[in-house]
Amino acid sequence: MGNALSASLTESEQQRVDAAAFMHQKLDPRGTADLVMIIVISIVYAFDIAAAGWALYNRNYPPIKCKSPLLMAAILVCTILWFVGDIQANGQVPLRGTPMANCRAFAVWIRIILGVCMASALIALRAYGLHRVFRQGRPFRGWGLYLPFLVYCMCMLAFGIVAQALPEEKSMYYIDAVDLCDASNGFRVAIFAILWVTWVVVACLSWRIRKIKSSFNESRESAMACLAVFAVLIFTTSMHYSLKWFPFRTVYRVLATSFDHLVINMFWWAIMGVPLFNCLFRKQQYLSMWVAKLTEDGLNQQYDVSSRETSKRSLSARRVRNSLLASVRATDLYYNDVDLHQLPLDAGYPLFDPAYDAHRPF
Repeated sequence: MGNALSASLTESEQQRVDAAAFMHQKLDPRGTADLVMIIVISIVYAFDIAAAGWALYNRNYPPIKCKSPLLMAAILVCTILWFVGDIQANGQVPLRGTPMANCRAFAVWIRIILGVCMASALIALRAYGLHRVFRQGRPFRGWGLYLPFLVYCMCMLAFGIVAQALPEEKSMYYIDAVDLCDASNGFRVAIFAILWVTWVVVACLSWRIRKIKSSFNESRESAMACLAVFAVLIFTTSMHYSLKWFPFRTVYRVLATSFDHLVINMFWWAIMGVPLFNCLFRKQQYLSMWVAKLTEDGLNQQYDVSSRETSKRSLSARRVRNSLLASVRATDLYYNDVDLHQLPLDAGYPLFDPAYDAHRPF
């Protein structure tokens, strides 16, 4: 089967085994385990895409709308790019004679920058948006929200340009004999430093929103996600520094890729699973329960804003929350299993939607 991924030992894989032996390394040829892993994770992502499509189709259903479906769909796109980069960088597909032999394009741009770093940045943006709305009383919009995200994106762009400009031996390079990509020690340090700093920031933001109203509180899901991601980072960092040639061994490369995408899928479904399931099977019942929970959390109270000592920030927070409740009340009255765009909701009740801003009408 030439250079194609196969469950049986091919001539090209035998050549890789021989080249690794010359380097005094044992190499497990790509085979059944790699193929099964790629198929299983691809099926999982196909299911995720269908779920994201359902979320976007029902984006006006309030329990889904408040989860920022556009932002969550963007995170999913980034994780799929991450997966494509993982199977290339971890040596689970043949690279020789394909575009994947361009290590910097796939391992740096697709895997690191557009994949793991952009997914992490979008998760941080979402957490920061919740912090602004519920802790600072500011809307999910404006330079104050997007500037840190844009600065991070510019830093990642600069990192990619520098990686592209450096000689291959100082960044990522292709080793033809074993059909794998490798990175210089300095470049490896830079990548892991970026990943660790990014997720420390995400963890700090998740900690900051731990006490927001329980209707929107995702501290448990965020804590689980952060713990799992740090476990992945520890595992991956340890492998890269204790087992430089870990892609040679089937068990390590399969674990590395599977662990990454198990964790990010756990996070995505922890956020979206409950509203998606209920939207599919019990729309009106769950919506009523959701509104009741808002009431229980006190979001229906009339806030006293007449005091001269009331700060502008506190006043803004109260307006955002009162607008949220007004929208939810209207939704509870008018929502049916029909197109929401044709309902009286369009009259102008604003609803908090972190994918846009805190005051955007339907």
